[in-house]
Order: sequence, then structure tokens, then C-alpha cells
Amino acid sequence: MRKTECPYHGLQGIGLVCRHIANATLREGPKVGFFYSDETDTARPDAWCQACETKLIALRGEQGDQWFDDAGFKVFCARCWDEARALCS
Repeated sequence: MRKTECPYHGLQGIGLVCRHIANATLREGPKVGFFYSDETDTARPDAWCQACETKLIALRGEQGDQWFDDAGFKVFCARCWDEARALCS
């Protein structure tokens, strides 16, 4: 399992969050929504906001590589991921 050294929580497993969640969490901004996959090979699954969810639904099952790039996923430690979920939900 991949790990990261978090300045707040020490060595942790990782999860990815879209740039909108990352920005909202860092600035304690507006609740942007919090959606995530059931599948994961990391400590937490990939997570994305309401705006990214809307774009994902519009793909209607088509290839999502561009969607993933546009979401600008950032690495969060598992505990930061949990905190982001609480703040953005």
C-alpha cells in the first residue's frame, strides 16, 4: 500500500481527492460535496466533488481519462481524507 508522510498525521496510507475538495478543505471553504468510488487499492478511495460528479455522470460510462486529468487529483493522507469527507459532505 502506498504511503505518504503527512505533516499533521505522520506516515499514513493515501487517498486521492479532486482539486476542488483539496482547495475547499485547505481554505475551509464551502461544502463542495464528497463522492467516492467503492474500488480502491489505497487506504482510501478516490474522492471528488459535486461539480466533478456532474461531469462524470455526463460521460455515461465512456472513457474517463480526461475527466480524471481535469479533476486534478491530489494525494491526501488517509486521516486528511477522512477530515475532508467530514468538511465537504
